[in-house]
Amino acid sequence: MTRSVHLARLHRRSGKVALLLLLVCALSLVDGLAGRMQQGFNRTDALPGGEYPVSGPLPPQTETIEDMVIEGGTDDRQVRLVPYEIYSGYWLGGKMWRGAIKVGTSPASGEYVIRVHDKYGEKQNPTLIFAVVVWPDEATMKANAPERLTRWFGIDPFGLSALVLPFAFLAGLGNFMLGRAWSRVLLSERSAEIYKLLPAPDGGGKDVTFGLGVQHGASPGMRCSIRRPDGTPVGEARVVECTARDCVARVPHDLNVQPGDVVTLPGTGAQPAETRSA
Repeated sequence: MTRSVHLARLHRRSGKVALLLLLVCALSLVDGLAGRMQQGFNRTDALPGGEYPVSGPLPPQTETIEDMVIEGGTDDRQVRLVPYEIYSGYWLGGKMWRGAIKVGTSPASGEYVIRVHDKYGEKQNPTLIFAVVVWPDEATMKANAPERLTRWFGIDPFGLSALVLPFAFLAGLGNFMLGRAWSRVLLSERSAEIYKLLPAPDGGGKDVTFGLGVQHGASPGMRCSIRRPDGTPVGEARVVECTARDCVARVPHDLNVQPGDVVTLPGTGAQPAETRSA
């Protein structure tokens, strides 16, 4: 097995791994967003004894936490919203508040609505209406989750996406570096990938374009061999046109050539016969 064939296999496998990880990341993110849209972004699924951070814009004509009016929850304060502080928003610069929904140790299961508004009777801001769904235990909560990953496997889709994304980037970077290393090894073997495949202008076959040219020793009329990246021989082509860095070669109609196949110029490069033993 030549070094270029070995690198080609690693490059192909790393690309598949990177693609698989990106698909897992994307699908889990879609699952999480679809679940949030289905249940509403202001909904909180809660368990007894839990504390869940929330935030929102400050109601009109409200300057301090004491001016905020909070309605809903439970009379026994088993489910309640507690604001902590007021701060300036990052994007629009308006006043915001942050706090937490606190659930006691013995709440009744069910859905509770908490509204935050001012004390002057202004129109209720819909972003300040919070739905709190209290579940008796974690297993019941996960079994009723709108996200498929949570419902089927007990996995938080956003957490899975955040976990997988760095590994997907690393696999993609590895694929890129292996691709560059493969190209360098091919060049050292007087070989290059086919990156363009078109019908010949005169209808006498197909023209393939690859990244070897006059500066690499190529010239019109030269016969060159074609193989798959894994070393499987494909056939031969004849160079019909050259520039300093690229060549166009003519292949017969019946030759099954594909973009990504490897062209090798005659000389010291790896030949198809050598790759049969790979």
